[in-house]
Amino acid sequence: MIELYHWEPVSHSLRVLICLNEIGVEYKSTYVDLLEFDQFADDILTKNRTGQVPILENNGVTMCESALITEYLAEAFPDAGLASTDPLGWYNTQTWSKYVDYNLSSSLATLGCQKYLAPLLKRRASTALRQRVDSIPVVQRRSGWRMAISGDYPAELLTNSERKVGLVVGRMEGILEKSEWLVGDDYSIADINTMPFIHGLRDVAPNIINAENAPNTEAWHERIVARPAVKKALAKGIKFEPGTVYAPGPEHSRWG
Repeated sequence: MIELYHWEPVSHSLRVLICLNEIGVEYKSTYVDLLEFDQFADDILTKNRTGQVPILENNGVTMCESALITEYLAEAFPDAGLASTDPLGWYNTQTWSKYVDYNLSSSLATLGCQKYLAPLLKRRASTALRQRVDSIPVVQRRSGWRMAISGDYPAELLTNSERKVGLVVGRMEGILEKSEWLVGDDYSIADINTMPFIHGLRDVAPNIINAENAPNTEAWHERIVARPAVKKALAKGIKFEPGTVYAPGPEHSRWG
């Protein structure tokens, strides 16, 4: 059986939860609490040394990186129709997912942590929490948590994050003016890989994405959240409402 290690239905974890539910395959759900630093436990680090989820295990193989996992699932279960059978369409799908990861994923994490995680950690701030962050075994993960504890997000970082998500939304508006979906004529993992970040962005940056500024993207979002598989994935939340909790993610791309 497939086993998915995931957090709340947000960001990267939500991508894979949606994909599994769209496919309709049975899977074991294992919750990893990022706010309790479960992602840095030895058993998780053995599966993914970067200390990140989601992690998918299938037939003795461990897979990381949410976009790669959804691509694998789309190809492993072709009857779900989530992957283009056209080589150029598949190329465009992968290119779009990479563009989202470079420009939307880390930027949303920054904006979301500044809005939701920093106030939450401020209420929990203690010497023990700071010591725990200082002892995170994945060194490159420490700075994001330290920033969230301090609540000190440089204005330049926030401005650049808003700039990058604005670029993505602007590009989506152009695509969705001509098509209901992001790549080709059908709903696919290109849409699945984008949805969690747009879902969160609508709350974190309503000045960038709203019915007036981004009507095509808003209509696209409504089509996706109405899907039964997406509703089921969003219902996997345990401690928080989807879109109201974030954790520091990978560093921002150095290419934009």
